[in-house]
Amino acid sequence: MSNLFIVKAFASEPFKGNPAAVCILDELLPDNNLQRIATELNQPITSFVAPRSDGVYELRHFGPTNRVEICGHGTVAASHVIYEHLGHSEPEIIFSLGALVVRVAITAEGFELEMPKFISKPVPEIPCVSRFLGLPAKLVYKSFYDVIAEFPNEQMVRSLKPDFSVPLVNSIRALLITAPGRVSDYCYRVFAPSVGVNEDYFCGSANAALGPFWSYKLGRDDLLGYSVSERGGPVPCFVNGSAVTISGRALTWFSGSIKVEACA
Repeated sequence: MSNLFIVKAFASEPFKGNPAAVCILDELLPDNNLQRIATELNQPITSFVAPRSDGVYELRHFGPTNRVEICGHGTVAASHVIYEHLGHSEPEIIFSLGALVVRVAITAEGFELEMPKFISKPVPEIPCVSRFLGLPAKLVYKSFYDVIAEFPNEQMVRSLKPDFSVPLVNSIRALLITAPGRVSDYCYRVFAPSVGVNEDYFCGSANAALGPFWSYKLGRDDLLGYSVSERGGPVPCFVNGSAVTISGRALTWFSGSIKVEACA
């Protein structure tokens, strides 16, 4: 039976969306072992899934160089594998990420991922961010995990050419660049060199911060975000209470097996 899958999340055709490796385990290995596997696979994210006897799935995400606490496209990819390849028949999948619980609903349109809502607050200009981007943002905000840099329009977001030789401070897991969208409520790009991903192809978890950010600005809870990165696309986003819900499809690109015992 296959225990390794390469999945395109937020995609309905092969050369779109964001790739993730999904590895099925009987039980989670120590983090350093999981990191070694993720580094070897060298995907934007590797998501490790271990089914529990109570129906909950343990889930851990690792980039090529570091563990990532929450990952939207990795969670969608893991949900796809559980539903398509592990025979999950319930309408909901519950993941435990240690202290965090994430729920995914299975719908006709794909997977609806419920994430915690991250509130952002304005902060003074961060010098390394301006140097990294090559110009100052209109405003800068700090959310729980990430920094948001707001720009006046979508064209500026699309045309940014960051200097990846400029190090971002350690407190920045990812830098979220955003502006009002041309055909959406907001657009965005995500840079995460601290976890080994210079630019995320199509980041889902960014909307846990961007959804509430734009919901407050626009006075609406039902939004359409748009990733304008290389493999980006639309992301329906709903802000409700303490949660943010996004939805997306996924497809299997590859399946095979690795000898997990050799990695222990």
